[in-house]
Amino acid sequence: MADKNLAKTEILLESGTNELEIIEFCIEDEFYGINVTKVSEIIRASIGLVPVPDGHESISGVINLRGRIIPVVNLAKHLKVGDDYDEKKSRIIVAEFNKILVGFWVSFVTRIHRISWRQVEPPADLVQSKNSYAVGVIKIEDRILFLLDFEKISSDINPKAGGAGVKNKTEKIVTENVANDRTHKKILIAEDSPFVRQVLVDCIGEAGYQLTSVENGAQAWETLKEVAQSENFNDILEYYHLLVTDIEMPQMDGLHLIKKIKNMPTLRKLPCLVYSSMITKELAVKCNEVGADGQIAKPDIERLIQLIDEKVT
Repeated sequence: MADKNLAKTEILLESGTNELEIIEFCIEDEFYGINVTKVSEIIRASIGLVPVPDGHESISGVINLRGRIIPVVNLAKHLKVGDDYDEKKSRIIVAEFNKILVGFWVSFVTRIHRISWRQVEPPADLVQSKNSYAVGVIKIEDRILFLLDFEKISSDINPKAGGAGVKNKTEKIVTENVANDRTHKKILIAEDSPFVRQVLVDCIGEAGYQLTSVENGAQAWETLKEVAQSENFNDILEYYHLLVTDIEMPQMDGLHLIKKIKNMPTLRKLPCLVYSSMITKELAVKCNEVGADGQIAKPDIERLIQLIDEKVT
């Protein structure tokens, strides 16, 4: 398997099919997965790590990747499953999200799987780590893979990198938009990461909007469908004024959710915004193809609330 640009060799998935491609990797004897869309490239760990003076214990150092200095997270150490890597087999997965590049050091990479989000189950409380790093569980052949919340891992190491520092930005937004009455507008949030979901609830709530939050696209779809099929239903905007959704979520992803909403006559007028760490040119095109009314890259919460204001007036 070629390491460099591994994620770029796969054919782009059709928009809104509720499918994803994941790269399977191992840390010690445990199997994990990361969405291909988040991966910039995979490189050999022998590229040369430079230690960081007085750095976080989970940061093994930095690498110079074609002129860009990238921090490298020792996932084994951070997840507390050991930290003994075989330099010949181990790899660094360079991931891009929230407009930053981060390397994640893993024991080895196996292969790419193309699966449906319906195969991804939310982690049960009993198997969840105490830091809530798992956002999905996948059964593949005789193995169980955990999809990790890389934004949460990054935020625990450096809150600014993970987007946790956006909460205090809403005070300025609220005071600058007092003429816009948000108190009678209700927003539906679909986000699988408890960490990001709470940030959205706090920030959009502080801006004055009413909120309902769910854990994935399937729950959001059932919520909207139940409203549309209720006895006295007339207009979806009497119940919800806008949807904010992540892209990658167990059971149903955000693009498939928006596609279903826009294909249902009683729901299609509901504005739908994508708020994701994976917004790229290719994904922006996919958002438009399924009918999204806008997309914002995490962690730009200020722009998100401004766009919500534009769409619900």
